[in-house]
Formats: sequence, structure tokens, C-alpha cells
Amino acid sequence: MNRLISLFRKNKPEPVATEPEDDLCCEGFVHIAYRGVSDDRMYIAYGRKWGDVRFFKPHGLRVFCAKCRRRLL
Repeated sequence: MNRLISLFRKNKPEPVATEPEDDLCCEGFVHIAYRGVSDDRMYIAYGRKWGDVRFFKPHGLRVFCAKCRRRLL
């Protein structure tokens, strides 16, 4: 039993290095426009990092570059 447990512990996948996003510009700062949950209004979160996009629901989500205002998502 201990041998079986040790086999599972050794087979951990190594973390994969993420590639930098090619479509990002202007140092990765974005403005995120999103819809409210209860009132369906548009709200804007200014000066966020690109990694913060994952915390927003995809319904009506729009992401713009903070400097050049190009739409990224």
C-alpha cells in the first residue's frame, strides 16, 4: 500500500510555463467593461491587469487596452 502511495506522489505533473500573450500591448494594463449581475447595467473596472479578466463572468464582457483603447476581448 505504501508503495502505491509513493508511486502517486512521484507522478506530479511539472508546472507548464505560460507563454506571454502576443496580443497584449501597453504593459498589460486593461479596462474591463462588464454587466452587473442583478441590474444588467454596464460597469467599468479601470487599470486592471490582464490576469484579472478571469474573475469576471463572460456575459457581456469587453476588455480594452488601457493606453491605446484597442479591444482585446
